[in-house]
Amino acid sequence: MASIKVRRLPLRVFWQKIRPSSLRDWSFRFWLSCIFLVMESVTSVTTPWLFSRMVGRLSVHETVMAAIMALLAQYTVLRMLGAVAGPVRSLLMVPVRAALRERISLLGLEHIHRLSARFHQKRQTGVLTRTIDRGADAASTIVDMVFSNVLPNVLGLGLTFLVVLRVFSGLYLMLLCGTMLLYGGISFVFTRWRMQARRARNQANGNAHRHLVDSLLNADIVRSFGNVDHEIRRQAGAWKELRAAEIRLQTLIGSSQAVRNMLISLATAGLLGLAILDIHAHRLGVAQFVLMGTYLRSVYASVGALNYVSAGWRNARVDMEAYLELMALEPDIQSPAQPVSLPAGRAEGVTLEMRHVSFGHDPGRLILRDVSFRLEAGKMLAIVGRSGSGKSTLAKLASRLYDPLEGMVFMEGVPLPSLSLEELRAQIGVVAQDTSLFNASMAENIAYGRVGASMEEIRHAAEAAQLAPLIERLPDGFGTLVGERGVRLSGGERQRMAIARVILRNPRLLVLDEATSALDTRTEEAIQTALQGLSAGRTTLVIAHRLSTIQQADHIIVMDAGAVAEEGTHRDLLEKGGIYAGMWRLQAGGGSVESHSDVEG
Repeated sequence: MASIKVRRLPLRVFWQKIRPSSLRDWSFRFWLSCIFLVMESVTSVTTPWLFSRMVGRLSVHETVMAAIMALLAQYTVLRMLGAVAGPVRSLLMVPVRAALRERISLLGLEHIHRLSARFHQKRQTGVLTRTIDRGADAASTIVDMVFSNVLPNVLGLGLTFLVVLRVFSGLYLMLLCGTMLLYGGISFVFTRWRMQARRARNQANGNAHRHLVDSLLNADIVRSFGNVDHEIRRQAGAWKELRAAEIRLQTLIGSSQAVRNMLISLATAGLLGLAILDIHAHRLGVAQFVLMGTYLRSVYASVGALNYVSAGWRNARVDMEAYLELMALEPDIQSPAQPVSLPAGRAEGVTLEMRHVSFGHDPGRLILRDVSFRLEAGKMLAIVGRSGSGKSTLAKLASRLYDPLEGMVFMEGVPLPSLSLEELRAQIGVVAQDTSLFNASMAENIAYGRVGASMEEIRHAAEAAQLAPLIERLPDGFGTLVGERGVRLSGGERQRMAIARVILRNPRLLVLDEATSALDTRTEEAIQTALQGLSAGRTTLVIAHRLSTIQQADHIIVMDAGAVAEEGTHRDLLEKGGIYAGMWRLQAGGGSVESHSDVEG
């Protein structure tokens, strides 16, 4: 089976997105870090050489104390410089790493919010949060490895090889290089295996996290259906897969370390054996033997560190794959390159028109079929129908959450795709049946309708939405936290919060998607009065469940199976004696529109 090619954002484009507008601060820290890096590398290579010279001086019969003390002083100064250079270099790069992580996290969040409703229908919140975190961590890790590992060790190895070539012979350098090449080959093979294992571990980790978040978000359903044991078993299965993937990954890591340690042991024995033969032949002294042992430990430590970088780089690339795939996604709904501005008109409302609109998430299963209507500025259009008839889809098309498969939607005579998304959505205020609230205070949730609103404006909107009695009962008033997704509020209270948002927003087009369906009759009447005052002179699109709330609508559309079955005023539709009249009689008798069948059509 042919593999599917996954599109990822190129690293060059990724860097262009995350780089700051000015590199001045980053450049200063980089070059200053390089100075401390050179200082650290020179001291790490020079101190063993000075130590071997002290050993050589102490090995002769006539020891000159002044020379020994001078070497000791130099040794001490170099050690102190090396001890300071490393930490200072790391501290200089801390703000850069933190800023980079922050930019990547914010870039990912912004990109997700700009993706279309079609993406968010399929999204898994837990996986998305993990994807952003891993992408930010991986980028920070790469920067840290470059400045804390790659550059210091490469420079240190280069200086060490120069000293080995000068103090010893080319044979020692050849053996060191041969060992390094073999070491690198073994590491390369194990790293490829580890990358595959890490991908499997990451996928298992994402699945486990997704199951956990999904279970917690639906905690009420789990408890109400008594399915706690089922959720535990499902999560246990996900953790079992994660455990198996983690064990395989750690097994490969341990095996790689064991093989590389054995190679280092054999190479060390060979080089020290060669040094012993040279000492026996009087070609080297004891001081050089000590220097060789010290440099061997240094070289192998550097090679091991660089191998960690190689593996770390590949691991970071694996961790960034999902992030780069996410960033490569293009939103289905975008602003045009050269948007058209809405023509000047009345400030209170806008005209909304649909012409021969058909829509479906799958072209083979249409939700809407050839829907046309015109809603004049300042008028109210009500849309009614059974569940699944396409009522809410019309509201989403009006907000351009989707584009129709056929036909066009117009605002003030301008096709919606010709408007910028910012200008379009600035005209619209939506109150949906399923209200979303942030885990913030009452005031912050209301103010989300118009960021920057004053407390007096927030209070006025709350009073208009009949929230004042509730807020007065709360111990912290407007500062009361509503809980995650507004869990501390009832369904009616959450809808009143959403209505307060729209009142504060003061839009030109109101979209009320069954906005009062969760309210009791008394509260509904009070809020209907507030909404009528808000909608006066503004264009209003109402998705209605209770027909009693739309009697005063200027025009009513009855949807059935995705098409317009009837339309007219309340009185006209009752006189026709069709579907709407049947719905009205059913509700008047205490029935439900949702269970109504096609009668009298």
